[in-house]
Amino acid sequence: MRDALTVDIKGIKCDNASCDYNDESVKVEDYYTWLNKPCPKCGDNLLTEADYKGVQALIAFTSKLNGYVMKNMIPLNQEERVAATLGMNGSGEVEFKSIEIVKEETPD
Repeated sequence: MRDALTVDIKGIKCDNASCDYNDESVKVEDYYTWLNKPCPKCGDNLLTEADYKGVQALIAFTSKLNGYVMKNMIPLNQEERVAATLGMNGSGEVEFKSIEIVKEETPD
């Protein structure tokens, strides 16, 4: 049975509206090394404690939800999934930028 919810968290960007620093190569497992570090372009904080805790809570929620689904054997539609793009701004708040239902591609 596949997971009911998966997260693909990656990259780090500066929250300063006048700065365009963005590094998509940063893995979520390495976020702790970016905690309270200055942006290499403008010096603003790249990852606040609030956003870091928010990411950790999202990962924990995903794990708990998947455990519940597995324990209760809730059937899942294997052809569709929900894809959401989220944003954070340093406050710890999570903003849904887009949410859509997409068809899973099946191997030929």
